[in-house]
Amino acid sequence: MNEVSASELLAAFESDSDASIQAKNALLSGAPFEIWLKPLPASMLRGILRGRVGSLQRRGKPVVGITECLAGLAEKGEQGVLVANVDDRERGGYLFRLYLDPQPLKVVACMGFGTSSEGDPIAGPE
Repeated sequence: MNEVSASELLAAFESDSDASIQAKNALLSGAPFEIWLKPLPASMLRGILRGRVGSLQRRGKPVVGITECLAGLAEKGEQGVLVANVDDRERGGYLFRLYLDPQPLKVVACMGFGTSSEGDPIAGPE
């Protein structure tokens, strides 16, 4: 897998959680997205995510879908997952972080969050 199109990413959603619906709507509206094609252990990503979300919440930044997202990553254990971002902030939305099973491509966890206090998104696959 070298690239993933927006339509392939849309087809990978199986959940109708609030965060997933918002992320799909962002993709349908043409929001830019990026996928890192190197799988990383879900347990490692879950640990990193917990720390980052805690920091955002302490600063009062909005976060959607965190409970479902952490649960989805916990189910994957040490399995490798792909990481993607869908950036809907230009329309006043969130920066969505997606975690995907690589084969077949399937979104296993999704959450959305605001930017840091400096205005920079939380970037990178971890």
